[in-house]
Amino acid sequence: MNNMTVGKDANASWLILRYLPTAMFSVRMTYATNKGGKTLLVPTPYAVKLALVDACFRAFGANKAEARAKQVYELIKGRPVRIGPPRHCVVQNTFIKIKQEERGAPRGIYAPTIAYREFCYYDGELRVALGAGGMSDQDVRDLTEIAARVNYFGKRGSFMQFMGAKFHHGELPRGFTCPESEADIVNGGYRSMHHLDDFGQALIQDPHGFDRINSYGTKPSSLGSYRVLVPTMLPYRYMSSGKHFTHYQLVE
Repeated sequence: MNNMTVGKDANASWLILRYLPTAMFSVRMTYATNKGGKTLLVPTPYAVKLALVDACFRAFGANKAEARAKQVYELIKGRPVRIGPPRHCVVQNTFIKIKQEERGAPRGIYAPTIAYREFCYYDGELRVALGAGGMSDQDVRDLTEIAARVNYFGKRGSFMQFMGAKFHHGELPRGFTCPESEADIVNGGYRSMHHLDDFGQALIQDPHGFDRINSYGTKPSSLGSYRVLVPTMLPYRYMSSGKHFTHYQLVE
């Protein structure tokens, strides 16, 4: 693979986590409807950060889990996340039967209907690069231990097997996503673009931000301020397609 770097900061540091996909991956685009569930090709920074926070509740006992989750949230909330997708991605599309509340019916009455769904089959490892500038050695060890407890990204059932981690100093090589505003479009090896969600500045600066990402919290986490969509370049090129699939390959 070409080792040309694609970032702007030669002094950047990254903790690169490696995962082996063991099931089909899926995470619906933000504006996809319940009946038109188009998937993104990669996990989003928002999903990665929540996965690490969630993993604290499996890594630590009940008396420590929430406190450690808050520490991890404070450590990673403002850090960049880049995704290095597997070499091949085949998006399979299908129709499935679901149930949804009937219009005009009493609350809680569901009726069967048909919905469109997409699922990504990956061939190769998925890499997650987390900005590690200013982290202590203990922070890196703690995050690596927690990352080993992450077993899915995106939709539940998109299982991943942790394969290891390494510390990388300097710009990331080709093969990782990059925000459009920072990407070298000409030389970076990008052929696709998605809007990936991440923590917004309002959330990062909110002293009660942890409560906004808590599923059981009372504070809202609205799109556009606390959760933002970032135009992101992907190192995937379209290869071929058929009636029920679309094949993408990593740009090398």
